[in-house]
Amino acid sequence: MTDLSDEKAREVSVTGKRCTGRVIEEHRERYYIQCGQEVIEAGVSGKIMYSSENRLGFPAVGDMVIVEYLQDGSGVIRELKPRTSVLVRRAAGRHAGEQILAANIDYAFVVMSGDEDFSLNRLDRYLTIIYEGGIRPLIILNKTDLLSEDMRDALLNEIKERHAAIPVIMASALTEKGADEIKKELQAGKIYCFIGSSGVGKSSLINRLTGSEQLAINPLSTASAKGIHTTTYRQLIELQNGSMLIDTPGLREVGLTGSDAGIDETFVDISGIAQNCRFRDCTHTREPGCAVIAAVQEGVLAAEKLENYLRLKGESQYYQMKDYERRQKDRQFGRMIKEYKQRHKVKK
Repeated sequence: MTDLSDEKAREVSVTGKRCTGRVIEEHRERYYIQCGQEVIEAGVSGKIMYSSENRLGFPAVGDMVIVEYLQDGSGVIRELKPRTSVLVRRAAGRHAGEQILAANIDYAFVVMSGDEDFSLNRLDRYLTIIYEGGIRPLIILNKTDLLSEDMRDALLNEIKERHAAIPVIMASALTEKGADEIKKELQAGKIYCFIGSSGVGKSSLINRLTGSEQLAINPLSTASAKGIHTTTYRQLIELQNGSMLIDTPGLREVGLTGSDAGIDETFVDISGIAQNCRFRDCTHTREPGCAVIAAVQEGVLAAEKLENYLRLKGESQYYQMKDYERRQKDRQFGRMIKEYKQRHKVKK
């Protein structure tokens, strides 16, 4: 892949010349576009900026775009080509909108570690946004060198019991365990995204795959023995076999947008059991004849899994409300808390 400092990009001086390229890096609305053998730094056109209703209308790493060259060697993005897939989460903040993590992804590796970061509920969230975006998931359990054999087996069993159909790779960026298995999954022309919490070792794994220290990594924290968040922006790296990897910043929050389809695919077993509920609009909470509740009572379905399913369903439905409905619910919740505090104060 051409280095971002490629002098050829600076020598271009033909105003009006255009090319179709792929976004390989994003830095606060400045983008680096791979156009053939050169890399162009570009911003977005006024048309894109003012016609986009939200962040989904802006380019993201992985997008194909049409860039017009400027005299100084930079460019302006004139058009965003249609996407085949998109990885989206609700941005951090109570009233924030949607944030694109990457586009045109074929497969997403969810990277987890076996320390305190391990969470099946968070895994459900990652899988939901992956499925919602039309992407196929794989799971990497990293830092296995820190675990005993019994602990590794226990965590693997927990993942497989929750999501039996998704491939799981046991890995260690330190010992390079699992690197060959990951490489076998990488196909020429396909785009792979690495997502996970801060410090799980995404950048270290990618460095092992590229055979270089292309991505900066930080040492373990001396206070907690955990990895420190390193990646602060999204970038695409092309491997020698023609496959492409996208590294993303660690996610502290994985908020859902309107993700009903992603939830149904993540919890495909619950969706299947629900077909036998007495009522078509069963909420699986208290209705008579609920097949899902019966499955929990019979030990066929884990209660924790159903609990997280209901939590994600509620979050997705809440997001889908119109703005005024959401604000109304916020006010109602505020009044409920105020009334509770008043009653609690009186009882004292």
